[in-house]
Amino acid sequence: MTLLRRLTDRAARAARVALIASCALGAVIAHAQDHCGPLENPYGPFDYRDYKDLRGRERAGTPISLVEDTHFLEACEAMIRCAAGVPGGEFDYTLRVFPNHHRALLAMARLADRYKAAVAPNARYTPACYFERAIRWRPDDIVARMLYVIYLKDHNAPEAARKQFDAIRQLAPTNPYTVYNLGMVALDLGDVDFAVEAARRSYGAGMVHSELKQRLVALKRWGDADEQAVQALQAGEAASAPSGAASAAPAASAPAAPASAPVKP
Repeated sequence: MTLLRRLTDRAARAARVALIASCALGAVIAHAQDHCGPLENPYGPFDYRDYKDLRGRERAGTPISLVEDTHFLEACEAMIRCAAGVPGGEFDYTLRVFPNHHRALLAMARLADRYKAAVAPNARYTPACYFERAIRWRPDDIVARMLYVIYLKDHNAPEAARKQFDAIRQLAPTNPYTVYNLGMVALDLGDVDFAVEAARRSYGAGMVHSELKQRLVALKRWGDADEQAVQALQAGEAASAPSGAASAAPAASAPAAPASAPVKP
């Protein structure tokens, strides 16, 4: 067999595998409500957002401490070593107690990709199922939805990604970091008009990270008119601020993430 024929056959097999994987993912999404398991759990479930920012004494003895300090240690999250089990089982346990645990959702998706498996070793469901469970548990969790959009886009499910993206838009987020990250996701999905709108709003609210603007400049979709719009928004924010208040700006403790990981969970 000639080299060209071997390469052609290999490409054809790869295309068939990609098509089968895409169809399988679509089937999981279509039937997630029925096939991704109940949310009821002997412990929990709890809303990750209620606990993720707790520190020190506030955190001690809470569900997030009991779960993360035993089952979701940093070394386990990095798939190096788990104290109480193996990564797939530990991620699954974390996601049954906290269905919308952002970092655990990402870890489960990475683990399945590492093994090129529909279901990661020792997990119960596909990554898509875990994302669907998170959204079923807390439909207003914008971070979980954005992470799901990126997962779907990266796994050849553009229609499902667009559906989740549209759901986020309907939630009408106002936090400048969320709006900024939503603009980054919009660019990944080819929605440049919305990305421009998101950039104006986030920079108008004080966003300082420049990657979104740089990407728009590279597409020739950011210019003087956009800068003027940002300045007008900033002036409006300053005018509406109480006397003696600091100028409106997002907290500096939440750096913007790259397009492949739109938010810092």
